[in-house]
Amino acid sequence: MISEFFKKNILTTCGKIIGIENLINLTNTQIINVFYHVVSDNYLSHIAPLYNYRNSKEFENDIDFLLKYFQPISANDILLHTKGEKMITKPSFHLSFDDGMREVYDVALPVLKRKRIPATVFVNSAFVDNKDLFYRYKAALIADKNSSLKKEVLKINFSEKEKLDRIAQDLGIDFERFLKETKPYLTTKEIKILQENGFTIGAHSINHPNYQLISEKEQIRQTQESCRFVKENFGEKNLFFAFPFDDIGVQNSFFETIYESVDLTFSTSSISSSQNGKNIGRVMLEGKMKNGKDIIHRALMRRVILDFRFTILD
Repeated sequence: MISEFFKKNILTTCGKIIGIENLINLTNTQIINVFYHVVSDNYLSHIAPLYNYRNSKEFENDIDFLLKYFQPISANDILLHTKGEKMITKPSFHLSFDDGMREVYDVALPVLKRKRIPATVFVNSAFVDNKDLFYRYKAALIADKNSSLKKEVLKINFSEKEKLDRIAQDLGIDFERFLKETKPYLTTKEIKILQENGFTIGAHSINHPNYQLISEKEQIRQTQESCRFVKENFGEKNLFFAFPFDDIGVQNSFFETIYESVDLTFSTSSISSSQNGKNIGRVMLEGKMKNGKDIIHRALMRRVILDFRFTILD
């Protein structure tokens, strides 16, 4: 059986051989949506045990690669395009950040401001101003301090998150102190400065549950309350929501309800979209692959293969 790693490398290599411009034409890609969580040159103990993130140089290299083949657009541009009110004729990209991490302000903003690139940051209402900490970041802090517990704590899901507080207490880890001293999240003031510099603020749920593991009623509450928070605190005219983790298991009835007030939703389903183009897939430019260039080649190549399969089935 071909390993997942091997398959990814085949897709990336084939994508490079075909070339970005040809892949764009083959997939008829008008807009590619890409996202990060954090960009940092420092070791982040609340994130490093979870996934690989880009440093500032790697991030700028990714951005320069995107600018070579795509024009930057905002979330509002995408909304107008989906409504048929704005034509996007050139290959374009929209950049976003999930979780509302402080490094978006400290590291990403100077780069994007210099290159005049708009972006969206999706925030969790419970975490803004460092009021609380994402349960996965709690698990990472525990794993960072005691590596023997890494496998165990990283298995803990949203419904069991109280276990992390008990384990941390036994290990002498103080999450409130971490929030106060490290300040991993954006503050209200920083978010407003981001807005002044071309950022759109979107919602990312209240406290980042996995939507597969909660009821539809709770999915709707998490979505609507976080969007209400964005509207009331940051005055966003259009409301955008990015699913925490992914949109797997979310039913059509959920979308029918939330689209009464939410303009667009964003998932992690690569380049594809659903719900008549209102639920938009994004490509994550983080992980084990060395650069965003390779990830984008792979994503476009995967799209080519999927399109080919659908053609055969038709």
